[in-house]
Amino acid sequence: MRERPPPLIVGAGPAGIRAAITLVAAGLRPVVVDEGHACGGQIYRQPLAADKRDDRARYGSEAAKASRLHRAFAALGGDIDYRPNTLLWNLRDGAADILRDGTSRRFAYDGLILATGATDRVLPIPGWTLPGVFTLGGAQIALKAQGCAIGRRVVFAGAGPLLYLVAWQYMKAGVDVAAVLDAAPLPAKLNLLRALPLAPGIVLRGLRMAAELAFGGTRVQFGVSGLRIEGEGRVARIVYHAGGRERAMACDGVG
Repeated sequence: MRERPPPLIVGAGPAGIRAAITLVAAGLRPVVVDEGHACGGQIYRQPLAADKRDDRARYGSEAAKASRLHRAFAALGGDIDYRPNTLLWNLRDGAADILRDGTSRRFAYDGLILATGATDRVLPIPGWTLPGVFTLGGAQIALKAQGCAIGRRVVFAGAGPLLYLVAWQYMKAGVDVAAVLDAAPLPAKLNLLRALPLAPGIVLRGLRMAAELAFGGTRVQFGVSGLRIEGEGRVARIVYHAGGRERAMACDGVG
């Protein structure tokens, strides 16, 4: 009988790692394809080269979980067919097309798990293509993987919990975080209290991050609208509406 093709896992972040562990425990040898150079995904991204930071400095309160996941994946060894730095660009009729080191190849698979994670939803605003403007995810990659910041005086703008997490990580790394510009109005933040009984640790950790930013000198502004980024050849300032008037803030990086 013809040998059955292996199952395929796309992504080696937390979900992909757990999926690989589960399949190996069931006696299967999956192919794990990931664009990253090492496991961990975005949230537990590993540096491209060794630096002086430890897991606590890189992952904060998630350091212990990140370390466990990295070790668990490494322990799989030859029980999986791991293919890092690999782009999956097509799936069709039980065959996968991948690209690595400029070479494309195809292989058959039987069973598919997509663990591709999330991506930033970015709305275009004036000046969003200027050098020095990054998505929140891009700003986080620079900090985690390369150990560098997107600027010396940085503003983070948008909405959602990732806004405060990345700003807090930059502040802890010693970067001057000039402002967090939140599109949501302050009353909307009261919705967090509804989640307090369900996930107290997460809610309290988020509130602590926001408080540390505010007391650390970062301007936290709610209900922001009319964002535009200005500069000659690179980001120089961000302009926004808040409190019924237009404001401007100098910066050389925007997330």
